[in-house]
Amino acid sequence: MIGRDSRYAHSILYRDSDGTSVGMRQRIDTTPRHDDRLHTVVEGDRLDLLAHRYLGDARLWWIICDYNDLFFPLALEPGLALRIPSREHVQMRLLD
Repeated sequence: MIGRDSRYAHSILYRDSDGTSVGMRQRIDTTPRHDDRLHTVVEGDRLDLLAHRYLGDARLWWIICDYNDLFFPLALEPGLALRIPSREHVQMRLLD
């Protein structure tokens, strides 16, 4: 079941021929903005911790993934520069 606060809440759900659900959601606008922050990944960084630090909510890790075209979020390499939107932009534009 997809919860009300899930990033997939407003998605169209498709079922595969074997009954497996496949979800799709609209991509967010990731155009660079003047208030974006840059974070250089260090050993031990995790996207949920970065989302909590910069965006105020660990559940928003997927926004950092979208902003940086990360496909596998568990494989953050030290030295990788991540672009992170401002908390205000996320609250006003991305979560409406």
